[in-house]
Amino acid sequence: MNKTIRYCLGLWLSVAGLLPAAVLPHVGFVYPAGGLPGTTVTVTIGGQYLRDFSGIHLSGTSRPVEAVQTDYLRIYDKQEAGGLRRRKETLEAKMAEETDKTVKEQMQRQIELLEPELSMVKEMRREDKMNPVMAAKKQFNPQIAERITLELTLPEGLAPGEHELRIMTTNGISNPLIFEVGQMPEVTENEPNNTVKKSETLSDLPVLINGQIMPGDVDCFRFNAKKGQTLVFRTAARSLVPYLADAVPGWFQAVLTLYDDQGNEIAYNDDFRFDPDPVLIYTIPADGTYVFSIRDSIFRGREDFVYRVSIGETPFIERIFPLGGQEGRDINVQLSGVNLPVSQVKLKTGFSEDTRLIQVEKNGLVSNARMFSVSPFKDTSEVEPNNSFSTPQPVEDAIIINGDIDNPGDQDWFCFEGRRGENKTIEVSARRLGSPLDARIVLLNSKQEVLVSNDDAEDKSTGLLTHHADARIDMELPETGTYFVRLDDLQAKGGEDYDYRLLIGKEHPDFKLRIVPSSLCIPRNGSAIATVHAIRTGGFTGEIQLAALNAPEGVKLERAVIPEGQNTAHIVISAKSRTDEQLVALEIEGTADCGSRTVCRRAVPAEDMMQAFIYRHWVVAQQLLIRINEPQPATVSLTFPRDDVFRARPGSEITIRASIKWNEKQQRGIKLTLAEPPEWLTLKSTSLKGLDDTVVLAINPNAEPGDTATVLLDGNIRIQKSAKDPDYNPVAKFMNSRSIDFTIDAISIQIIN
Repeated sequence: MNKTIRYCLGLWLSVAGLLPAAVLPHVGFVYPAGGLPGTTVTVTIGGQYLRDFSGIHLSGTSRPVEAVQTDYLRIYDKQEAGGLRRRKETLEAKMAEETDKTVKEQMQRQIELLEPELSMVKEMRREDKMNPVMAAKKQFNPQIAERITLELTLPEGLAPGEHELRIMTTNGISNPLIFEVGQMPEVTENEPNNTVKKSETLSDLPVLINGQIMPGDVDCFRFNAKKGQTLVFRTAARSLVPYLADAVPGWFQAVLTLYDDQGNEIAYNDDFRFDPDPVLIYTIPADGTYVFSIRDSIFRGREDFVYRVSIGETPFIERIFPLGGQEGRDINVQLSGVNLPVSQVKLKTGFSEDTRLIQVEKNGLVSNARMFSVSPFKDTSEVEPNNSFSTPQPVEDAIIINGDIDNPGDQDWFCFEGRRGENKTIEVSARRLGSPLDARIVLLNSKQEVLVSNDDAEDKSTGLLTHHADARIDMELPETGTYFVRLDDLQAKGGEDYDYRLLIGKEHPDFKLRIVPSSLCIPRNGSAIATVHAIRTGGFTGEIQLAALNAPEGVKLERAVIPEGQNTAHIVISAKSRTDEQLVALEIEGTADCGSRTVCRRAVPAEDMMQAFIYRHWVVAQQLLIRINEPQPATVSLTFPRDDVFRARPGSEITIRASIKWNEKQQRGIKLTLAEPPEWLTLKSTSLKGLDDTVVLAINPNAEPGDTATVLLDGNIRIQKSAKDPDYNPVAKFMNSRSIDFTIDAISIQIIN
């Protein structure tokens, strides 16, 4: 067989998915990205490895969501499509020469398997011929090349707001994407609607529109409105698909424009403050017909440029004040915005919580949510005049000041008494809580000398922020005396909504936890690895013990500890006594001794997402969802020391006993690799065979005492298809095996003298 034919065969088999590795499904978009309770919605889901669809999971409901698959489509690029056609031609030519009946039947089976794939190619070619302009603009993206169409029946009584939708296949469970449960009539856009004159007519308001922006696309909608109505055009776009890995900027940057009946632009919005999802608020000046449009800011587009725009006299909170309060208190929070039923709400803050969401309801419609911060520190309010070095507001130690930069160029000054050698934290919380303030803080001594300043401090727990505009200073005070803090906006902006919470004091030792990924597949009688990240604050460096709360029988954590001084740990979640498949929403909590108090924090599930080819963010999810699946072909158990840490000297070796239980008849061995080991660690063992074997790790002589690492030991098994199998490929024999990759365990190592 020549190299060209061999390449085409391999190419087709790799994209057609006949002999796949056990790869988890991935969801890139859901369209429409929402629906009403008690209705059946036709939904298209784009992603990868969706072919073996078996169901969905929707968070926020204990009742199952009925999902009936009505279609499957695989998009091929030109090279892949050509490989499919040549594959069929080669099989037909070989089949005409073949005399063995069994082999001819196997070839015929291969041709039959090709037919649905070729049909999908023909269908896409037909659509492209009908719309050549759009076909020329299409950009093939393998991450959304597979599409399934589902009929979703949403249960009655689903709470309005954001839920998480995951796809399940025979291989496992996908990442989550937002699926909104609506509260007003919904429509789906109909093309052509790309100009004001060709705008699609909407029925009575309020209404919610579902749409997709394709390359160069503009979607326009016409509606009637009455004088005096304050309409809110609220967009969900970036919030539905937070990050695009292969686009700049790394999300759908939606733009809203409002026109009068003559086509004159009367309002425009391309974001809400710093949030890329625009909100256009407009009071109608006269009865009549109006048109609004939505597009991408630089006229990009693709199937995953999905949006939902609600239009109506809906309640919308533009500002809350204060932005937070002390735990265990009754706090009056002032609200401002449009169409609000009240101007104030009363909150009772709890203990061991760091944020709350504030929403209101009017005429059955729930507003947007604003974040309210909760802390153990005492609160006070900013008092004017305090806009110069000579008129600072004196404040106590260990306090949070609630204030605002109320006009452009405003400065707020504060002073406090400090002692030499005292550790002090000065931190602004504003952008994280929805304020447009781009904070800058400057610390000065009594001689007006600048000691330190800061205008950006990264907070990795806020996965949707790409501009970390909140400032922070950590400093040991050089002398005893009076210190001055100046707070302003870096861009010299200001206004009544430029609110902040300013901490002055010694921050309490504390931590936050993020666990990645938020979807895990665990084989029965096996285990899976998750990564827990600790975000440490207040100088906390101690050990964090992790535990599963209310885990079902047979599901448990192993080696669940983040060691002292480390920010990352790989934990093992096992299901070794499970005998059936199950879907489990697992809660994991971390507990640590933080000086004078014991602190418990939830390990918040998150997805590690890439933005614009390079940046990575931990995007918070609602649930850590675990699916217990069929067992792997082999289960490998390693023997660990009593405290689960291997200690070794530079230049030595670590030998780990491995026991193997084969669940498949074929026992070809397990190929071993280490995932991203440090430079001083190498794997000497290349494979495991038989029922008992050893894993040998080599420590480089250049390793230094005190070096630590936790590495993942990965395994690979190839399963060979029998030549008697009806699906055996008699032409491309090298493709008759499937590769299964899995993580064996996490190995912790410490270098000693």
